[in-house]
Amino acid sequence: MTSGKHPFAEPPDADESEAPDYTPSADEDAFRVAPNSARRALTPRDIERNRHVKTLFDRIVPGLPIDADPPELRRDAEPFSAIIEKTLTRLKIDASPWLDELAGAWPSLVPPEIARVARPGKWDNGILYVYVANSVKLFELRRTQLKRIEQAVRAFAGDDRVKQVRLLVDAVPLPFAQG
Repeated sequence: MTSGKHPFAEPPDADESEAPDYTPSADEDAFRVAPNSARRALTPRDIERNRHVKTLFDRIVPGLPIDADPPELRRDAEPFSAIIEKTLTRLKIDASPWLDELAGAWPSLVPPEIARVARPGKWDNGILYVYVANSVKLFELRRTQLKRIEQAVRAFAGDDRVKQVRLLVDAVPLPFAQG
């Protein structure tokens, strides 16, 4: 078996009288955002960051370390809803804002006994999927209330938007569902 180099061994030509230099050799270019193969053009946010890099290096005190996350370079917080909307747009996923409106108006559209065990789930190609708490409730709603749910949804969204309402057992149980 061959022995490898010890991970902490000094190179053989290192001069022990010379102390190692641990000062960071960072310059403005290390903190700037530059175009590359993944990002061909800088966004306005990147341009603003590059402007703040100049401010950061104007304030550096010689001999003190550079803050790895200086306040000048931190991005403002962005709400998750905005990030999700940008991602959906970038992926060309058609989000339906009327579905959120339907979910908000759901308790007033359907009777309370339905609203307790069912909720609008997703809308795909003219079909509204309504999630029901369990299979027993699904069977009851399908037999007795499906026409009423379809009428209420069509009155809310319009006949051209919702062609059919389908009931599915919800994979995530409703917190307010009562068995």
